[in-house]
Amino acid sequence: MIAVSETGDGRHASWLDSGLAIARRTRGLTMIALPAPVAPAASLVAAWPKEIAVAWTANSEVLVGIGAARELRGLGTRRWSEIASAPIEIGAAVVEGVRVAPTSLGLARPRLLGGGAFVPGAADLPPWTGFGDAWFVLPRWLYASDGSHACLVLAVDSDDAIHATRWRDELAIHRDALASRVGARPQPPISEVARGNADDWRRQIEAITSAIGSGACEKIVAARSIEIAFSGDTKPADLLAALDERHGECVRLLVRPTGGASLVAATPERLVRRDGMEISCDALAGTGTDGPEALLASAKDRHEHMLVVDAITRALGDVSDVRVPDAPVIRKLRHMLHLHTPIRAILREPRHVLDLAARLHPTPAVGGTPASFANEWIARHEAPRGWYAAPVGWFDLEGNGELAIALRSGVLAGDRAYLWAGAGIVAGSQPDRELAETESKLRAMLGAVGAGA
Repeated sequence: MIAVSETGDGRHASWLDSGLAIARRTRGLTMIALPAPVAPAASLVAAWPKEIAVAWTANSEVLVGIGAARELRGLGTRRWSEIASAPIEIGAAVVEGVRVAPTSLGLARPRLLGGGAFVPGAADLPPWTGFGDAWFVLPRWLYASDGSHACLVLAVDSDDAIHATRWRDELAIHRDALASRVGARPQPPISEVARGNADDWRRQIEAITSAIGSGACEKIVAARSIEIAFSGDTKPADLLAALDERHGECVRLLVRPTGGASLVAATPERLVRRDGMEISCDALAGTGTDGPEALLASAKDRHEHMLVVDAITRALGDVSDVRVPDAPVIRKLRHMLHLHTPIRAILREPRHVLDLAARLHPTPAVGGTPASFANEWIARHEAPRGWYAAPVGWFDLEGNGELAIALRSGVLAGDRAYLWAGAGIVAGSQPDRELAETESKLRAMLGAVGAGA
């Protein structure tokens, strides 16, 4: 573990120079780790508005990647395995100017950040330009914090290492950003909000319940999007800071693959976390606003929830020993309640977290059941979801990592924001009630951009 240091700029520059000297003599990437203060992700994102950036905040854990030392892309049905199997050569690790074993880096270990589309091909059009089927980056600069300690890690190879002045200048930008503590600031004034046609939504829900009634499926998650126009360019870092303040119980994330559009979310749903042989998943389905007792007593919502629990249990059952609580509990968020079953499992043999994601996604919490029917329905009746309701997160070179589902999310592109929300449709779903549920879910992002409470 790298502890926070109160040393000044001069010593950090000296440690950086020592690491660069080692990198110039080393094959593969050299990871140069420096101590840093504990700070929010938005501070670094704000300092690099045109750079590739990925940010992840979950409880006290903060990861921010700026720039790209390596980029990995996966295509089609093999997208997760292509990324998981891509080689990354780490030649050396340097901590505060001293060469150490790469396996001893701990908090400063190499991690790749990114995610993938809801399904292959869903992110081929604007505003998803540059996102693709699956994309992960080993950042040029990685900031990592566990809430008590923090570090800043530069990844360079021998060709990069000769540009010492550039890295000193970028280090200074990072240090200034970490000292700035960016808070939530308003977006430009809103000029228009386009919510879509409510009657179209109602007809879609009626068609889904008809398909359920015929026995073709048990559940389909329908999603709708709204478009917001602002009087000036949107500010992703400010939105991320607003989500930190308003939705600290959620995973807050930002993904900007090309320096253009940014996916920003405050999601309550973990898809999967792998820590050694231990696996954690969230079954989160069934939504209410009338109080915990009413939600727990709702046969419709309990049925919807159990579809998700059963799907996760089946997906993990072939590779792990799964433990499922007897009954769901209530997950309370700012604007609503969810039924929540935390699922734990022990792997029988090591599996990359992306292999587990491929087995799990999309769960019935975001797609439906049977999955093939639901995914086909979504593709025929909705605009492409892009990375909405898709896995986003990180992994390390041992295959450990965590992925959340990009719910309560939106894409900021220039002076536009595109926000998504969905509702699980099962037998007994009523179109107006499901429309109201999506409106409640949209409040998470609408409030953060200044269009609601």
